[in-house]
Amino acid sequence: MELKPIGKVRSLSAGRSVLEVDDAYKNALYGIHPGDRVQVLYWMHELLADARQTLKVHPRGDGSRPLRGVFALRSPMRPNPIGVSVVKVVQVGDGQVTVTGLDALDGSPLVDIKGTTRQAPARLTTMWGKIHNILVGKLEDELGEEHLRNALYQALWEAGGAAAEGHLDDAAAIGRQIMTIEESFDIKGRICEDTPHCFVREVTYCPWSYFRPLSCMLFAWWMEGFCYGLNPGFRYRLEKLVPRGDNSCVWSVSRLPD
Repeated sequence: MELKPIGKVRSLSAGRSVLEVDDAYKNALYGIHPGDRVQVLYWMHELLADARQTLKVHPRGDGSRPLRGVFALRSPMRPNPIGVSVVKVVQVGDGQVTVTGLDALDGSPLVDIKGTTRQAPARLTTMWGKIHNILVGKLEDELGEEHLRNALYQALWEAGGAAAEGHLDDAAAIGRQIMTIEESFDIKGRICEDTPHCFVREVTYCPWSYFRPLSCMLFAWWMEGFCYGLNPGFRYRLEKLVPRGDNSCVWSVSRLPD
């Protein structure tokens, strides 16, 4: 078996990276456009040889959790250290693709770039939103809003934590991970604060804005757990919730005081 790099990763500031593709493969970029989502496979070249022999790890390095095989996790410890990220394309140039959401280190060899399935049509999103609102409404009527919140919060929080493999000690890095998840749902916004201790994002467009307020809270609870999973020393908080109209929602990730 032969594995040949097609280029390398160059890390930039503000969460952006450039995929530098070798001249021999430039034509393979034809059809990639800004706004597209692509899957990037890269070689984690700084992983030490001993780490590649590790077959079981504690999830997210938490010694209180039972060991699991690396094939069941997203841990970087693995025989063939191939990293995978779904990223958003910002710009396409001559043999270069600028993206956001890539966690590869500078100089990582590129293994492959793959297109992803496009988002569902707007009418399908709208239909799902209406069905969702009906279901949530019936549950609220049956169980009561407070009981429903109590029943769902812990489950959503734990699901978010389970999805957060790895460890980040930087509010901006955690915030950008969450921002990438939002963008996969076509949620758009702007960054208001961007430091290692605090990251604040204002959501200026959300195709799900017609959902009930509880629907927005479900996503926030998932993000709370996700943030904790990346680092329990940080907190995700939904600062402002405006589920309907043209007003904006705001969320933050901040380092907890010692």
